[in-house]
Order: sequence, then C-alpha cells, then structure tokens
Amino acid sequence: KFDEDMMKLSETRPVWPTPDAMAKMGVKEALCMIKDMDFGLKDTLAYFTAEEVAAGFKKTIAFQPRVVKQNRGSAGEGIWIVRLKSGEYCNNFGDREASDDEMLVL
Repeated sequence: KFDEDMMKLSETRPVWPTPDAMAKMGVKEALCMIKDMDFGLKDTLAYFTAEEVAAGFKKTIAFQPRVVKQNRGSAGEGIWIVRLKSGEYCNNFGDREASDDEMLVL
C-alpha cells in the first residue's frame, strides 16, 4: 500500500526515491558496498543463504544490536531490531562471536 501511494504521489510532485527507483538501486546491497569507505559501517552485511547467516550474524550481534531486514519492500514491514538480552557487547567488531546459548530479544 505504501509503495502504491508513493508512486501515485510521484505523479503530482517530486518524490525521492520512488519505490521503483529504490528497487532498481538495490539499496540494501549498496550499504554493503560502501561498508569499507570512510562513511560506511564495517559491520554491515547482507545474507542470502543460511551459510552466510551462520558465518556473519554471530559476529555482528556480539558487537552491537542489529537491524535485520527481509530482502523485499520498503514500507517498514519485515524489519526487526535484534539485541542480546544480556546487553554485553564487545568493544570492537570481530572481537568475539555470540555463542549459541546467548538469548536474543526482538
């Protein structure tokens, strides 16, 4: 519904970015592409397979709370903030990985 409304609004006035422009840009992947630049966040990852989740998520969640977004849509649906229940994060990205017995909170 949000995307449809934004597209209708874009017919009468400038709207940036429109949902179709965001889909073409691959916004989520773009954040990963800039992660190593001065203004990027090195702990930004995209997961497309279970193996990628297993390799990356435990390391990132041990560092700080995560924003997890499904790979479709832009209307705020399918977005979760995930935190360690203990609140005990490492000081530097990569210092540790979360263990399987650490509780997560959505």
